[in-house]
Amino acid sequence: MTTANIYYFNPTCELAVANGSFSYQPPLLLQEMERDLAILPFVFCTENDFVLTETPPSTVFLQKLEKFGFELPQFCSLAELESLPTGSFDAISPWGWSPAAHFKLKKLKEKCANQFKQGPVFQWNNEHKLLFERSTSLDFLTGLLENRPPDWFIRKEMVGIKITSCEEIELLLENHSPLVLKAPMSSSGRGIQIIRNAKLNASNKQWISGVLKQQNYLIAEPFLEKLVDLSFQFQVLPDSKIEYLGFSVFETNSNGQYRGTLIHPDLKKILTDENASELMGMISITADIISSALGKTNYATWHRGFLGVDAMIFKHQKSLIMQPCIEINSRMNMGILTMFLERRIHPDSTGKFELFYGSANGYCDFVDTQLQLNPPKSRQGKIHSGFLPLVEPNAKNKFGAYISLGEAK
Repeated sequence: MTTANIYYFNPTCELAVANGSFSYQPPLLLQEMERDLAILPFVFCTENDFVLTETPPSTVFLQKLEKFGFELPQFCSLAELESLPTGSFDAISPWGWSPAAHFKLKKLKEKCANQFKQGPVFQWNNEHKLLFERSTSLDFLTGLLENRPPDWFIRKEMVGIKITSCEEIELLLENHSPLVLKAPMSSSGRGIQIIRNAKLNASNKQWISGVLKQQNYLIAEPFLEKLVDLSFQFQVLPDSKIEYLGFSVFETNSNGQYRGTLIHPDLKKILTDENASELMGMISITADIISSALGKTNYATWHRGFLGVDAMIFKHQKSLIMQPCIEINSRMNMGILTMFLERRIHPDSTGKFELFYGSANGYCDFVDTQLQLNPPKSRQGKIHSGFLPLVEPNAKNKFGAYISLGEAK
């Protein structure tokens, strides 16, 4: 029996959870991002599925994606999906659940199969909110470090703590500078401030006060000189079991904001050969530890679908150290999306999945230039090299998404 799911791109779900309102609307720029990138979940889809978008891509653009092996769903507006009869789909898979997502999708939820209606994500409750909070991720990390961890796990005194005032931060800065401050709920590196000086300036204090007013606390962590950002990818199955899917390596800018994810990452190009071999062993062991620990938490009870655990590798006293849980993302993420993209990409190819942001019409110009310089090519039915846009360019788009590939050396 074939299944049919609805996919909905709402990467501002953490902000919606923090707000708590069923009528929450993200800031205008983030609304534009969700609109411009709305079709991206097609990467997860089969031809039986649906992607919620008010502006479907053109037939010409879809034909180009089909040429490179993508199975394409139907792209439908909310009204079109609501007009379909009950039983037309099995489940709904938003980027992440929030009170606002439940409200927006309420009519569609009633049209889903009984298994979905009986599952833990069918209705929103306070347990779901806790899964998004960085304090919950911090508690999970603390549990890992108290359960006979490998000697290359980060030390307890190097992890974050909850703070509730500027005064606490100023005391920390006397011993730890730079310092990383994180809002309880944010996404893709937003909600992060790196305090590089030993004193807070007016801008720092304004940001801190705003977060404390909205979310009551911050997480403060020592700044670590990272070597590799990585994310362990899991899926929480309908029976609560945790399935490990693999790891992804991603890049951020100097402020910790997401830039892109490596495709078929070669750790030997990031680290020395010796360190790359050591890191692969660390990754394997850490994945097993995290997988086992997740099965004993509320993530297994209250979450279903994809889940990512962001981690970091840094050097301390010439040794590789693993920070195994910077945060837990109980939602889809760009790492798992890239892993699904890799199924359509030739195994000999390496490259990046990246997001674009610029002025109106900037994405159009960027795509035109890249396609002329580096047109996409396939080999054995899979994308092998070149540039391929994953979101159709138009004159209104400020945001876009694409892959850029070359052959591994």
